[in-house]
Amino acid sequence: MVEDSRKAICTETVKPVNIPEPVTVTEDAAGNPAVVKTSRRQAVAAITDRWRVDDEWWRPEPVSRFYFIVLLNSGQRLVIYKDPAAGRWYWHRHSSK
Repeated sequence: MVEDSRKAICTETVKPVNIPEPVTVTEDAAGNPAVVKTSRRQAVAAITDRWRVDDEWWRPEPVSRFYFIVLLNSGQRLVIYKDPAAGRWYWHRHSSK
């Protein structure tokens, strides 16, 4: 068991993780990712999974996203998603292994 230090929790030291970053994606005719530009342009070799998230529908700006796990020609695996309302693509850097 960990001893209680009685110190106040300092929220300034909390840092968000997994923040999505904007990424440039070229789509094919069906709207699927075909080319992804992170540090360089790479063709999508395969889409290994895809799903849609619709959440917080009760808020003024609900969350709607189309997620893809893509395998690039280099062998790099990325989790990317498109925000259809904004028409922008994002990626999670942690999933690039």
